[in-house]
Amino acid sequence: MGHFKSLSKKKKIQRKIIIFLLEMILILIIIKIIRTNYKINEDKLIYLTYTYLGKAQKKENNEKTIFKETEESTNQRSPTVYIYNTHQTENYLYDKVNSYNLDYNVMFASYILKEYLNDYDIKAIVENESLKNILNENNLTYKDSYKASRILLEQSIINYPTLIYFIDLHRDSSVYEKTTCVIDNKSYAKILFVLGLENKNYLENEKMINSLNERLIKINSCLSRGITKKSGVGVDGVYNQDFSSNAILIEVGGQYNTITEVNNTLEIFAKILVGYIMEG
Repeated sequence: MGHFKSLSKKKKIQRKIIIFLLEMILILIIIKIIRTNYKINEDKLIYLTYTYLGKAQKKENNEKTIFKETEESTNQRSPTVYIYNTHQTENYLYDKVNSYNLDYNVMFASYILKEYLNDYDIKAIVENESLKNILNENNLTYKDSYKASRILLEQSIINYPTLIYFIDLHRDSSVYEKTTCVIDNKSYAKILFVLGLENKNYLENEKMINSLNERLIKINSCLSRGITKKSGVGVDGVYNQDFSSNAILIEVGGQYNTITEVNNTLEIFAKILVGYIMEG
C-alpha cells in the first residue's frame, strides 16, 4: 500500500514539474515575440509578461504589484514625464504578434512610449492604478473618467514632485484609413492632438500642442491628423488640461491599428517630445 502511495506522490511531483516547465516555455516564447518587435528593457518585459499572464493582479490588501520596485527606482531618478490613460481599456487590433491573446491596449502603448523616452534619458512613469477601481471607490461612472484620472494626476504630483509633463494617451475609434499612414512601405498609426477649449488657460496648452504637431509634420505630414478643439455639449471640454500648461491629450491610431503600427509612431513621437523638452 505504501508503495502505491509513493508512486502516486511521485506522479504528482512529476506533473507539477511538467506544468512549471510548460509555463516557463510559454513565458520565454512571449518574451521572444516582444523582443523581436519592440525595443523594451528587462523591467518592462517582466511587467508585460506577468501582467498578461494574469500574475500581476493587486491583492485584496492593496499590496503593490511586482512593478512597485521599478516605480521606486524611477522615483529616485526624478521622473519628469507622467503618462496615463483616462480610458485604460481602449484596445488595439490583434495582429500577428498576438499569438497568445495579449491585451494590446493604450496602457501597453504607454509603456512603449516610456521605454523610448528612457532611451533618451528622459525619466517617465506610467500610471498603472486601475481607473475602474478609482471610479468605484468614488461612486463615479464611466462618463466621469476624467474626474477619476484627475484624482490620479493630483496624487502623481505628490508622489513625484519633479513631474513637469502630463500625457493622456488614447486611441480613436475611426476607420483604419483615417488613422493610418504608410511611409516607405512601413505603416504608422497617426496622431491626433485634442485641445479642450473649456480650460480657461487653454492657450498655454495649445503652445505645447502646436509645437509637437509642427515637429511631427516636419518629419512627415502623413503622421499627423492635426489638432481637434473640443467644447460644448457632449464633450468634456477640459480633459484635465487645466492641471498644467504641459498637460496634453493624444490619440495614437484607432481601434483597427495594430500595436506594431502604434510602436512605429511612438518611436517618432518620443523623439519629437524629447526635442521639445530639451528646448523648453
